Amino acid sequence: MTKELLIENSIIMFFMLMILFNLMINIKNFNPILTMLNMIFYCLIICMNISLWKSNFLYSIILFLIMVSGLLIIFLYFSSLISNEQFNFNLNKLLLTNFLMNFSIFMMLNYKLNFMNLMMKKFNMLEINLIVKLNSTFYQNFINMYEYPFNNMTIISMLYLLISLFSIIKICSIKSLMLRKIN
Repeated sequence: MTKELLIENSIIMFFMLMILFNLMINIKNFNPILTMLNMIFYCLIICMNISLWKSNFLYSIILFLIMVSGLLIIFLYFSSLISNEQFNFNLNKLLLTNFLMNFSIFMMLNYKLNFMNLMMKKFNMLEINLIVKLNSTFYQNFINMYEYPFNNMTIISMLYLLISLFSIIKICSIKSLMLRKIN
């Protein structure tokens, strides 16, 4: 349990770093693909946290599949309305320095929180228990979003995705075309 906890925390930090990097790319030119990629990384972080702290892994897998399918529905809607523009990925010096700066912050956080050091040496149960207690408080705040008293917004967003899927399919099947003509 302890080794898996440390590995999963470092993976979560890596995904957070990737979200920051994608947000820096997304500043100049808005692209639905990068936005969807950020949302998938965020869904992965949420599902990894839920699977770590919940005894039932099936709940996190189903939640991930629902969120990713909803993202794909919204991506389908946007891609049928937005003009076809080629995505140019220019890695300029400013972007590279921002990425290196974020990577160095990531490495400093790993060093300060002793994730990598704990993985290399023998596990000290006192330090690991502190990490577990720290994460359990975050988890209790996070899980409220998906459990009974506060899950209304999650259910409403899932219903919105389902209704938008049905409406997009209905509009496209009536015309037997996409929502927008490609010239």
